[in-house]
Amino acid sequence: MLLVVLVALPGLVWGQNTDGSVSGVVVDRSNSPQANATVTIENTANGYRRSVGASSDGRFRIARLPVGDYRLTATKDGFGDAVIEEISVGIASATTVDLVLTGGAIDNIVVTASMVTGLDMASTESALNIDFAELQRIPIGRTAGSVALLAPGVTTGVPFGGISFGGSSVGENSVFINGLNVSDVETGVGYSDVPFSMFKEFQVKTGGYSVEFGRTTGGVINAVLKSGGNEFHYGADVYTTPDAFRADGQDFFDRDGNRLINRTDDDLSSTSASFYASGPIIRDKLFFYALYEPRLVESKSGNTAGNSISDSKDDTATWGGKLDWLITDNHSLEFFGFSDDRADVADRYDSGSLIETQTTDLGGTNWALTYTGFFGDNLVLKVLYGENERNYDGRTNTSSECNRVYDDRAGVDQHIGCTTQLRNDKRVNSRDAMRIDAEYQFNDSHLLRFGVDRELRTTNMRRASVGPMQANFTLNNTTPGDSLNNVTVPAGVTEYVLERREIRGGIFEARTSAAYLEDIWNVTEDVTATLGLRWDQFETDDAAGDSFIKVDDMISPRFGVAWDIGGQGTSKLFANVGRYYFPIANGLAAREGGGTIDTRTYYALNGLDTNTTSNGLTNYTPIYGQQIGAVVEFGSGEGLGAEQRFKVDQDLDASHQDEIIIGYERMLTDTWSLGVRGIHRRFKNAIEDMYVNVDVPGCGSIDRWVFGNVGQPLTVDNECDDSSIETVTVDLGRAQQFGYDLDGDGNPDPIGSATPTRRYNAVEFVFNREWDGVYSTRLSYTWSHSYGNYEGGVNSDTGNDIPGWTESGDDVMFINSNWGDLPNDQRHSIKAFGAYALTDKLTIGTNLSLTSGRPINARGHGNPYNSQTRKEMNYVCVANCIDPNDGIWTSQDREFEYLPKGKFGRTPWIFDVDVSATYTTDFNGHTAQFGLDVFNLFNSQDATRVYEIMTDGVVDPDPTFLATRNAQLPRAIRLRASIDF
Repeated sequence: MLLVVLVALPGLVWGQNTDGSVSGVVVDRSNSPQANATVTIENTANGYRRSVGASSDGRFRIARLPVGDYRLTATKDGFGDAVIEEISVGIASATTVDLVLTGGAIDNIVVTASMVTGLDMASTESALNIDFAELQRIPIGRTAGSVALLAPGVTTGVPFGGISFGGSSVGENSVFINGLNVSDVETGVGYSDVPFSMFKEFQVKTGGYSVEFGRTTGGVINAVLKSGGNEFHYGADVYTTPDAFRADGQDFFDRDGNRLINRTDDDLSSTSASFYASGPIIRDKLFFYALYEPRLVESKSGNTAGNSISDSKDDTATWGGKLDWLITDNHSLEFFGFSDDRADVADRYDSGSLIETQTTDLGGTNWALTYTGFFGDNLVLKVLYGENERNYDGRTNTSSECNRVYDDRAGVDQHIGCTTQLRNDKRVNSRDAMRIDAEYQFNDSHLLRFGVDRELRTTNMRRASVGPMQANFTLNNTTPGDSLNNVTVPAGVTEYVLERREIRGGIFEARTSAAYLEDIWNVTEDVTATLGLRWDQFETDDAAGDSFIKVDDMISPRFGVAWDIGGQGTSKLFANVGRYYFPIANGLAAREGGGTIDTRTYYALNGLDTNTTSNGLTNYTPIYGQQIGAVVEFGSGEGLGAEQRFKVDQDLDASHQDEIIIGYERMLTDTWSLGVRGIHRRFKNAIEDMYVNVDVPGCGSIDRWVFGNVGQPLTVDNECDDSSIETVTVDLGRAQQFGYDLDGDGNPDPIGSATPTRRYNAVEFVFNREWDGVYSTRLSYTWSHSYGNYEGGVNSDTGNDIPGWTESGDDVMFINSNWGDLPNDQRHSIKAFGAYALTDKLTIGTNLSLTSGRPINARGHGNPYNSQTRKEMNYVCVANCIDPNDGIWTSQDREFEYLPKGKFGRTPWIFDVDVSATYTTDFNGHTAQFGLDVFNLFNSQDATRVYEIMTDGVVDPDPTFLATRNAQLPRAIRLRASIDF
């Protein structure tokens, strides 16, 4: 006979990667522990079985269980069998079951649905767990990123897309599929896309996660895929979003009435169909799951003038599959693979005539093989090897004969000529990953977890500017006497052209290694402590295969404690503190590690020359006047070689984030729970390319681009005045560049750099009701504040998404004047999603969010401390801005007004309401579903980002300032249908 009290939360404990565990205690009716009882768990889908013996105090734990539904049995001589027919194991979840055995005439009592959902009393992690069944009941985009946005503290990134966790930039996250890291290795923004119908369950980790997870200062998306079982299943689903069911898009204009965003000419329709099959290859031993997903995405868009239309089509298919081999009860193998290859072909028409065809290939093939072994009741070993691939290949059929010319002069703002392609661009990004994870139940009080992992990240870059001159051109207005490229614009020059030549090629590898050790310590029956330590190192090579940037001995301590208040499993107080490191993505080495020609040259514009290509197209070439300023050069030759010690800090500190979380959770009823947590994050150390121009006592000066920690000591080799080479250290926090003579002694004054930092404070409230067959809901409110002088691996307000290559070190005044609310600061966020079964066949769902706007961080050109005018600064010139050419004026005579972040307010609050309806019915004995999803029900098209540059150069007002740059997408309706056999 059996009485059950179950205390569990689907999803929060110990950071386990793709599986969960079941643990508890076996006692008799007098609450006496039942040593040597046998507890057996069996997967109801594939027959997988594991048995463990209860310890001297009746405790048991069954670790590393694949996500799924199980049958749990407890047996002991003198007692009847105790059976729970249905128990679910979720991703990274710990399910605790207290079993009370009773002897008697009845052999066993089966309990099928009397489990009580509660809290995971040992966890100090912040995470959202959600399975595919729940996602089917609510309106949501079919991407892992859309799932992550359901969690509190997660916001949409602009302008690069992606997602921001807890104020971090969009390039600091990790995405794992069945244990394989599929995050982008070049920039960190984005990830490889699994066909969505393959997903089984998600866990979104927003903070406090285990030392098993590293290389992220943002968040983690951890997902598992579906598997086959002993029964054959097959089916199909169709999702279609016709353009005819989309609302009209709104156009947006600058203050002079020029259109900046053309949505009038937009069309977009998409359809995908998934076909799957699963079942046994060998019953109880070997199983398969296979999916094939053809797609058709068609779109049309127009330029701002409306005279150029692009028609795009992507009709590629994706696929995925999984094999599970249960070798024995103690040993198993899992293999999965998927492809997200796609090809977008866009034909561009000018005035109805075909001008060019642009082809963009994306995606790649990904796979992993995982072994899991149980050695006795106490030791579990898991080994994974896999490969991740994410490619980009953009090209055009006109690239050899056509220059890319963008006319940014007032009132124009469009491409002219016969191509819009910036460059022919081919990049192959890959990851070879190997990891070993183990856990050992040392005794009833200590669970030890340990492991190692290593990744080889490779970027193979082949890119070059298009056109006969292998250069691209931007035309713009200027004013004589203004500053351009750090010199005064000559008299008579009112227009200029910026010529950029770019050729990059090479293979760039980065090696990241880590090891971790963690102790889950049951201090008392009611208090659990998690003590973890992680070690990391990373090393990036240049184009010649020599070491470029290396950082080692990164130590990440993490500590958490959870208190089961009252010992009843209904309320918990918890806290954790930890450090998280972030390695530099490959994009920096691929741009600064050799194999590069990258020059930017400014000329007065003396008109445009035209010629006719072999295809009868008109090609434009700017006519150069006098050169304005010096050539700006980036990159180097085949590799850095001996120059590496002159350019890269020899004592680099890695970027890292420290985090503190204090929280409380409580079960209000059997189905309702409440949670609240306070969060503090502080990001430190930025590795950036920096321009340094300082004197070195006793060894000449440093006047060059280097790589190091902004605002901290820099150690490099330097050539002294006597031609000797010495290793020198300069404190960039005291002096990084020379500025104006501000103290009147006749000499330029050195300016030190501020230290980059990002701070994030938040309070989160969560109310949750689990699905009980009738309704479910999750409500959250987050107050947060993200502020500092450094956003992270990207700069949203300048449009730079290359980690380590942002503007933060290019000029000392960029970082010094940059303090304030950061681009991902959205102070208030309310989220609610859930579903309600109106009948046993009809379910309605909703997903809504109300989020406050982002700060408008205005920028001008120039500043009162040095002559730098090329970079967008937090100042605007208000007097003496133009050189009168009288021979007396200097750029130091300019008067500037400081532009605090948020001076011009914030973007509007964003209100998104999505609704759905799902009808389920039987079709010849099989289950069929028909659904309708409405996204952006009220068709709000408010601005999510505005133009923040106040001036063109130091002087001329920019008419686009404060105009809408990105906005909510118009209302769309998606139809869906599925059938399962």
